Amino acid sequence: MLNKYLKKDRILLEFQARNFSDALRKMLEKSSAPASHNIIEQILKREKLMSFIMRKNFALPRVVLEDKKQTEVIIAINKRGVKLSPDKNPVKLIMLFLFPAKSVSAVIIAQTLRILNDDNLRDELIESKDPGQVIALIKDWESE
Repeated sequence: MLNKYLKKDRILLEFQARNFSDALRKMLEKSSAPASHNIIEQILKREKLMSFIMRKNFALPRVVLEDKKQTEVIIAINKRGVKLSPDKNPVKLIMLFLFPAKSVSAVIIAQTLRILNDDNLRDELIESKDPGQVIALIKDWESE
């Protein structure tokens, strides 16, 4: 399910960002959606209501875009962690989801949570050497 939305050019290894806005901006540069301050604002507004940052060193920011035709997933990984919020621990893995208005977003997020709650798989993803390995690990997990 998740692996069908993954593309090598949208997986960023050794990712660096100063804060959450900077991380989103850099990740959106890899998207087909026009990099927009509005998208970042939407994500940050939702973050204030309910955090995307999970306890296990990962974050799942997401946004629904009315003019989006297809779901996009952009992954950023940093083995040491990126400090997205002053009051949260650094995260090592960020998956940014750009959903069209009509999508199975809840199913994709649920599947992603199952994947990232597998401590061994999450650690393997963080230690990945190249984007192809990230996709292969997720694909293998989903086929089990």
